[in-house]
Amino acid sequence: MAAKLLSTGFRHSTLPENYVRPLSDRPRLSQVSQLEDFPLIDISSTDRSRLVQKIHQACARFGFFQVINHGVSKATIDEMVSVAHEFFGMPMDEKMKLYSDDPTKTPRLSTSFNVKEEEVNNWRDYLRLHCYPIDKYVHEWPSNPPSFKEVVSKYSREIRELGFKIEELISESLGLEKDYMKKVLGEQGQHMAVNYYPPCPEPELTYGLPAHTDPNALTILLQDATVCGLQILIDGHWFAVNPRPDAFVINIGDQLQALSNGVYKSVWHRAVTNTENPRLSIASFMCPDNGAVISPAKPLWEAKEEEAKPIYRDYTYAEYYKKFWSRNLDQEHCLENFLND
Repeated sequence: MAAKLLSTGFRHSTLPENYVRPLSDRPRLSQVSQLEDFPLIDISSTDRSRLVQKIHQACARFGFFQVINHGVSKATIDEMVSVAHEFFGMPMDEKMKLYSDDPTKTPRLSTSFNVKEEEVNNWRDYLRLHCYPIDKYVHEWPSNPPSFKEVVSKYSREIRELGFKIEELISESLGLEKDYMKKVLGEQGQHMAVNYYPPCPEPELTYGLPAHTDPNALTILLQDATVCGLQILIDGHWFAVNPRPDAFVINIGDQLQALSNGVYKSVWHRAVTNTENPRLSIASFMCPDNGAVISPAKPLWEAKEEEAKPIYRDYTYAEYYKKFWSRNLDQEHCLENFLND
């Protein structure tokens, strides 16, 4: 079982066969462009209408944007990155106490994405945690490194506040009441994936994570401050999102695409690897309550025309999440299964 994890410190000279993608499904890194006009939004701005307008443009065009002056302290971020590196640097027998390939189990340390379902594996190890309510889950989290629980609790609380702030802005940017998203999404869950991508001997042949959309409402990503890896799909072309140390990358998840009746896009994105440096990223996922009924907001379609109807049918988040995890990560957009007839 230990061989399943990649974060062993061992450097492979060639890519093991189970990671090699078929020719038709490789990253083609030479064809990837730098994303020059990626939105960078100062969410401490006092010009609310301009801020809301920028959010609207970013969500409709890219489904992704970066935020600065976000209210999460530098100390909190630095400690989170430090404890994550410490975790993946621990001895294998310590890490294996948390290993599982059951996607329903949390917390779990695992590898790739969903090893039970996949034909080809991905060059990634990850630690998945539930982070809300913290009091319910913190006792399950790793006891090593010793500061882990305290550091991750603090980070999770600050990220949650940022998430609520952004959901308000997104609601307003759609012309809805600012608490619309918060009401519809219910008592939101919060998950975290701490991703570790070791140096890869042949980055052209595999992915850290293949193209996928996020099944939740909103994702708040702390990129590695120096190592590139995130790429997003725009108009059929892949673009690299370069890290900016003081920013979080925000992306619209499938549920906000549905709630916006397709006005905002949950965009395909992927992680690629490199030969030189390990890459760490920390993704926090704001998730609707399992019982939350997701349906396109009525004001966004009702008054459009007499025959108007929502693009997506009503469903619960529990129904969606079950469907998402029963598939391969890079199959068709999971929302395609929830279209109105």
